[in-house]
Amino acid sequence: MNRLETNVLFDIYGDLLTDRQKEICSLYFEEDLSYTEISEELNISRAAVQDSLKKSLQQLKKYEDVVQYVEKRKIIIHLLDSLDDDTIREEILRIL
Repeated sequence: MNRLETNVLFDIYGDLLTDRQKEICSLYFEEDLSYTEISEELNISRAAVQDSLKKSLQQLKKYEDVVQYVEKRKIIIHLLDSLDDDTIREEILRIL
């Protein structure tokens, strides 16, 4: 899974993580800090940062496996591309 896909999962399911996991993921995914920078910022070991990110990513993937929001959204957008009515297409994209 690439960084963009991981960011999407965090945007969608991030609120389901613990506060500490959200904090570490936010620093890593949104602030683009390294493991070392995060460990220094939070006064924890580099290994703790890696472990938290690994567990968080596993949890985010589990949520997507169950809900399949990202996959369903891709299918809907693909179907919208073939829709002739621009007004309906724009309204559905706004809702998504």
